[in-house]
Amino acid sequence: MRCGILAFATVLFGCAPAGPPRPDWRVTYYDRNRDGIVDYELHVLGSGHADADWALIDTRYRGRYDLRMHWGITLEKQRVDIPVPKTVQITPGKPPKDYTY
Repeated sequence: MRCGILAFATVLFGCAPAGPPRPDWRVTYYDRNRDGIVDYELHVLGSGHADADWALIDTRYRGRYDLRMHWGITLEKQRVDIPVPKTVQITPGKPPKDYTY
């Protein structure tokens, strides 16, 4: 009887999802000054979550992000020091949210 309960519990928990559903984040990279180096990284949460969007921006074009912006109820700006990624696909054109200053 114990083996049957144990087998049932194993099957039951084996079918459970690994965790909560992951949000649908899209990340796009832009080169605003067209020098071939990423200087704007936009994170957008899909399906109508406009207040969750944020970006990392290299305002000085030196290969390091120095500003993190979050568009929510208010515009939040935070100073950071993070290297820009080197091996990502750059999206052509200008970023849709580029009011950095």
